[in-house]
Amino acid sequence: MSACPSCGHDNIAGADECSHCQQTLVFLTKPHAKSVLERNLLKDTIAALAPHEPVLVHRDTTLDEVLRRMVNWKIGSVLVVDGQEQLVGIFTERDALLRIGANIAAVKERPVSEFMTSAPVVVSIDDPVAHALHKMDLGGCRHLPVLREGRVCGVISVRDVLEYCSQRLLQEQS
Repeated sequence: MSACPSCGHDNIAGADECSHCQQTLVFLTKPHAKSVLERNLLKDTIAALAPHEPVLVHRDTTLDEVLRRMVNWKIGSVLVVDGQEQLVGIFTERDALLRIGANIAAVKERPVSEFMTSAPVVVSIDDPVAHALHKMDLGGCRHLPVLREGRVCGVISVRDVLEYCSQRLLQEQS
C-alpha cells in the first residue's frame, strides 16, 4: 500500500492515481514484488483474465426480463447501458437480494435502472490485475465491467481473479 501525499488515503502500491482524490501518484516509487504471484499481479493486465462477453441490457428493460436472463444464462451480473450503449450501471445478484428482496411480484415490471448500481466501478483492459483486485476489495464488488477506450468490452468476476491467482500459485510451486 502507498499513502497519497495529498489526502493520506491508502492506495494499492503502483496505482497511477489516488482512488479517493484522483491525485497523481506516478512519482511515487514502484512497488517491489515479494513473490512470483505478486510480480504477475502487477505485470499482467486485465486481458490475462480473459474477460467474459458482457450481457448488456437497456436501462428500460424490465426487472423480470433481467432476472430471467441471469437465471437462464447462469450469470451473476448484467451491464446496463443507455441508447448509445454507454455504461450507466450494473445489476448483480447482490442488487437483486438487497434491493428487491421478497417484493418481486410488486416490482417485476419496473425498469432495471431503478434497482441497478449506478456509475459502477470499472477497470480498463490495460490495467494491472492488481488494480482489479484492489477495486473489488475497496468497493466490495464481485463483478467489474471492463472498458477498452471508454467502451464496454467485457466483464470480470472475483472468480476470474481467484482462478488467475490459483494458476499463478501452481506455476510458482512447479
